Amino acid sequence: MAHLEYRQSRPWIELILPLYALAMVIVYYRPQALPAAIEEKFVDGMFRWALWGIVGAMGGVLALSAFFLAFYLLYSPFYLVENAKRILDPHAWVDQREVRFYVGCFLVFCSLLALGFLNPEAALVSFTLLAGSAQFLWRLLV
Repeated sequence: MAHLEYRQSRPWIELILPLYALAMVIVYYRPQALPAAIEEKFVDGMFRWALWGIVGAMGGVLALSAFFLAFYLLYSPFYLVENAKRILDPHAWVDQREVRFYVGCFLVFCSLLALGFLNPEAALVSFTLLAGSAQFLWRLLV
């Protein structure tokens, strides 16, 4: 039997979550960018509650994505230090994809840290956009 690689497909979240993160940043810095229809009586009653439910659910998914992103970024230096001997030993077997993932996370972490010292607001916006695009980042690093 041929080996089939199983990959759970979530194309909707890979498209909607980055757009939601971008929209959240835009609305935060330019609240006048909200369509006028949202503020009018058109968005009233049950439709308003449904819209708030969708916004809240997507906010929860973005927060969960940010939590996992923060965990891997903060854990990457510990992983690299703890496994440095094994990684540098030419005779030890090392999963190159795992090492590449944690090195990439470490580089992103250092970049965000440097940006945070130079411009904390830009670092927060970058982290928010990265959290929205975490699926792409994981695929890029692995």
